[in-house]
Amino acid sequence: MAAARVLTMVERRVSAIERDTFMQALDARRQLAHTVRANVWVFESADEPGRFIEFTEAADVADVATVHQGTMPAPVWREVRGD
Repeated sequence: MAAARVLTMVERRVSAIERDTFMQALDARRQLAHTVRANVWVFESADEPGRFIEFTEAADVADVATVHQGTMPAPVWREVRGD
């Protein structure tokens, strides 16, 4: 059985002025995630442009920290598996 995965969730608010910079940083995080076999998903609120929720999922906490350049952006959630 494969090891349980870990996940972080971060809500971000990005002004219209900061949007291009945010999107470039997001592209960089996704590329870095690919190198450590992690995943990054980002969703923008349909009702509030500039309000994002970002999920980073990986095999372990170290990989999540790598995606976020050595820092943990939020509490870590561990995958739960039934018997």
